[in-house]
Amino acid sequence: MSFNQFLNHGIGSVGDLPIPFDTVLNISGLVIVLTFVFLKVSWKESIFIKKEIFVTYKQPLIGKVFGWFLLSLLILPGFIGDENANTSITPLVIWVFFWIGVPVLGLFFGDVYAKFNPLDIYKTPNTNPKSVYIATTLFLGLTWFELVWNKPGNPTHIGVVFLVLLFITVISKFFLQKASIEVDPLHLLHHLYSKLRLTISKPVLKNMLENISNLSNLKGMDYFVLLMIGTVTYDGLRGTTYWRNLFGSSVLDISFSTLAFLSINLIVILSYRFACWFAIKVSGKSKNLNEISLLFSHTMLPIAFAYHVTHYLSLLLYESQSFIFRLNDPYGLGWNLFNINEVSINYFLSPVALWAIQVFVTLAGHMLSVVLAHDLAVKLFGHKQSDKTQYIFLLITVGLTLQALFVLSVP
Repeated sequence: MSFNQFLNHGIGSVGDLPIPFDTVLNISGLVIVLTFVFLKVSWKESIFIKKEIFVTYKQPLIGKVFGWFLLSLLILPGFIGDENANTSITPLVIWVFFWIGVPVLGLFFGDVYAKFNPLDIYKTPNTNPKSVYIATTLFLGLTWFELVWNKPGNPTHIGVVFLVLLFITVISKFFLQKASIEVDPLHLLHHLYSKLRLTISKPVLKNMLENISNLSNLKGMDYFVLLMIGTVTYDGLRGTTYWRNLFGSSVLDISFSTLAFLSINLIVILSYRFACWFAIKVSGKSKNLNEISLLFSHTMLPIAFAYHVTHYLSLLLYESQSFIFRLNDPYGLGWNLFNINEVSINYFLSPVALWAIQVFVTLAGHMLSVVLAHDLAVKLFGHKQSDKTQYIFLLITVGLTLQALFVLSVP
């Protein structure tokens, strides 16, 4: 089976759903709205405190060695081996291990990635990061490569991309004295996802939400989080028959795909910025749009994580089973380390069961987003104005919920 086939979404047919699709959408939208109403009635004071302080992670020796090994698997196979995407370990490392496996580990162990970050070869003493514009730009480029480039699983292409990432991050740290989290898109991505860590002191939900809300307001953080949502939104839509029927053969054109990719991200960003502007206008308070945009960025993080997990869950559950087979010849030199000649995938979850998990995670992420937004609105604008300032945010949240369920529920 082709590696890229695991990126397809939906359960095969709307007719396969255990309940009517319209009912799924109506109930989901209602759940988000009722959450909003409940918070307005019962949540009258802000309870979350911003207190994040960045620290420099010191990689243990075993972490450094593991990181260098992973970097070699990302760069060398494409230049010294001759394996394709369906047998090479390289695409598995980036699109399964880094992209979804480590973020899931972060739910239980925090920022695991920082302990072996393969791009953190050169370290700076900077523990006071100020902006993430470089990391945001590189993240946009990396996701473009994943979603628009016609061979994102090609080991040689991945090797070139990581050489470029390594060069830019090292140069930025050396000459600009930037911290790793300011320039390394993967470091920042995993740091953000680790904010949703579940293995913390009780009460777990409150502490998790407070952990998210204390996200540092680094300039550009709002754009990074929104790109996390926008890129997956594009990926989900382009995998549906609706998208292919709407645009026909144009979907195969890289110029059209680039335009669509950038347009959807721009729509997400502009919608969010409009919601921030609306909140300021309705509140009647003198607030700076850029300040409010940055302050509310953490409220979108649960949606970004929910999108990410539901979108790539099947990739993690099934394609990860080919790990030993792919590691059998890690550099594409004809080795046979484990004497494995073929791989079999155990699809242990039914499509409906997988869909149910995805729907639950989607709703949970959007509900947490509404909670975080309400808490911050109460803090900034007061309880009386909090609901009015959040009307556009609520509309966006419901829209993103329905869009996500549409992508998960249609072929």
